[in-house]
Amino acid sequence: MSASTLDIFRALADEVRLRVLHALFTAELSVAELVQVLELPQSTVSRHLKPLRDAGLVETRREGTSVYYRRGGVLDDPVMTGMLEGRLKALPTAIDDQAGIRRVLELRKKRSHDFFERIAGRYGSLTQPGGGWSALAAGLAAGFAGRTVADIGAGEGQLTLILARFAREVIAVDQSAAMLREVRGMAETAGVGPRVRTAEGDLEELPLEDGSVDAVFLSQALHHGSQPPRAIQECGRILRDGGQLIILDLVKHEQEWVREEWADQWLGFDEHELSGWFDLAGMETICMERLPGATPELGVLLAVGRKQS
Repeated sequence: MSASTLDIFRALADEVRLRVLHALFTAELSVAELVQVLELPQSTVSRHLKPLRDAGLVETRREGTSVYYRRGGVLDDPVMTGMLEGRLKALPTAIDDQAGIRRVLELRKKRSHDFFERIAGRYGSLTQPGGGWSALAAGLAAGFAGRTVADIGAGEGQLTLILARFAREVIAVDQSAAMLREVRGMAETAGVGPRVRTAEGDLEELPLEDGSVDAVFLSQALHHGSQPPRAIQECGRILRDGGQLIILDLVKHEQEWVREEWADQWLGFDEHELSGWFDLAGMETICMERLPGATPELGVLLAVGRKQS
C-alpha cells in the first residue's frame, strides 16, 4: 500500500474531517464559512484541513487574501467518491451541516441582493469595475435578431434594452425586484416594452424552462453568484441545443475593495476555470478572449460557449 493511500485513510479516520469533506461535496467554502457550517473554532477547522489537503482530498483556491477549499483531485475517482458518499450522508451531523451550508450560501446571495436593492435607480451613475460598453459591443457583434434571449443578472436593464431592439423577446432575470421595476419602466420608455419580459430569480435557480431560449447573456453578473459553476449549468439547462452562452466578466484579479464596494463574491475568473465549467454544463468553448477594462487592474473576460446536442 502506497504512502499516499495511507495518508488518505489516515485523513478519513476522523469525524471532523469527514464533516469537512461532506460540506465540500456540496460547495466550495472558505475557512470562515466552514467555521459557520461546522460550528467549530477556526483553529480546529484549520488543523483538520491540513491532513485533508496533504492527502489530496481537498484543494485550495486563493482570491486576494481569501482562500477557498473544494474537493480534491483524489475525489475525481468515482470508486473513491462512491465509497465516501454513503458514509458522509450517514454522519450524525449530516442534516445539521447541510442546513449550515444552506445558511452560508443564502448569506452570500443576501449580500448581493441587499446591495442591488439599495442602488436600484442609480446603478448607471456608478463606475462599474470591468464595465465597458466596448466590451458589451464585442459580445453583441454576432447579433440576436429574431431570437429569444435571456439577460441573467440584468440589473437596471441597459443590456436588455440594447438586445430588445433586435431580439424577438428578451427575458430579464434578476434577484432584485427593485431592479426589475427599473427594467420594466425603462423598456416602456424606450418603446420596447412588448419585447421585454422580467422574471425574479437567482443565478443558480433560474425561473425559466429547459431549452426555452436561444442565447443567454451573463454580463458582469457571474462574480455576484454564490456558486458560479452551478449558475453556468443553469444557463446550459435553459438553452436550446446549439444555443450560446455569452459571459462578460472580470479577469481574475486581486482588488479586494470590490467585495465591500460592489458586493462581489468572486474576484473574477480565468479562462481555464470557465472552460472547465462549460464542459461540465455540456457546452463547447467557442471563444475565450481578454478585453480592455475600465482600469488596467480590472480587465474583462469574454467567454462564449455553445450547447451541444
